[in-house]
Amino acid sequence: MPQQQPAASGSTTPNASIEAWTERVIAEREVSKARARQLRWVAGELALVRNHEEFPFRDAGTAAEMLQPGAISAYLDLAARGELRRRAKAGDARATTASMRIRADCLKILGEHGGIPVAVADRPGLPELRETVDGPSRSQLRDYLAKRAGTAGAPAGRIRLFALIGVALDTGARVGELAALTLADLEDDLSAVRVVRRPQARTVSEAVEERVTLSDGTRAALKAWLEVRETLVQPLHGTPKALWVSVSPNHAGRLNVEGEAIRRPPGMPLMPRGMQRAYTRAVVEANMALAGSPGWIPLPYRFEQLRRAVTDRVKREDDEQLTAE
Repeated sequence: MPQQQPAASGSTTPNASIEAWTERVIAEREVSKARARQLRWVAGELALVRNHEEFPFRDAGTAAEMLQPGAISAYLDLAARGELRRRAKAGDARATTASMRIRADCLKILGEHGGIPVAVADRPGLPELRETVDGPSRSQLRDYLAKRAGTAGAPAGRIRLFALIGVALDTGARVGELAALTLADLEDDLSAVRVVRRPQARTVSEAVEERVTLSDGTRAALKAWLEVRETLVQPLHGTPKALWVSVSPNHAGRLNVEGEAIRRPPGMPLMPRGMQRAYTRAVVEANMALAGSPGWIPLPYRFEQLRRAVTDRVKREDDEQLTAE
């Protein structure tokens, strides 16, 4: 085993288990709650990897042994391939760039506290964010939505789209978070909405409930949408609780005995994919209507780009998950 460096001030060489060492690091460094969750997540994977048949250091029993270059390299390779997931994941099981950055940062913290230099080769860089939207554009869009939402005879789909984008602008919520909204999440006077934040790195970040004040434009758009929504759900048996519902018949993704697509009536909860398409349609219309207006910058066609630009809070949330304490 390579010779260890002198321990950091106030620390001892990590000869305890990786879990016990991690708890000591958390206590002595007084890290944030988010970082503590991340450190425990990595420690859990390090304990788990010793049982993996492809891990060549299965006899490593202490934190000091698990933080040696060979063990770290083997651990990161298995983690990147998705071999350490506790629950199966549909599709590509490989780890995301964000989660690999978290692993690298946590390994360095665990080693540094015990005087063990941890070098992580090819540490993943920050994912490149697409161009975002500036403040004036968002402000203009709110005004635009409020005016168009009240237009007599406007199609139900357009009214829904305007209300949806208004809530997205005010909250910075992800598509899945928007799709999860119910009528109970709205204040009676539409002054605010309750959003349950569900960060993508679920293994290191817990869901957080937040009350967000809604802008005048969004309240106007929501008022118009709720009136339309009522007419859509009224014919159904039982009243759907979802805030966002379909405005026209669509297929349920299943076939009947004759092999024909089963149709669902209007008023059914809107799913995340449908919400993505709705956002794109609304942006196409807004970009055309506001083209050439003073200070207008065309909005991006991907929902993710708009969400990332909404508030500094969303940016801080993303940054915390990726890097800093």
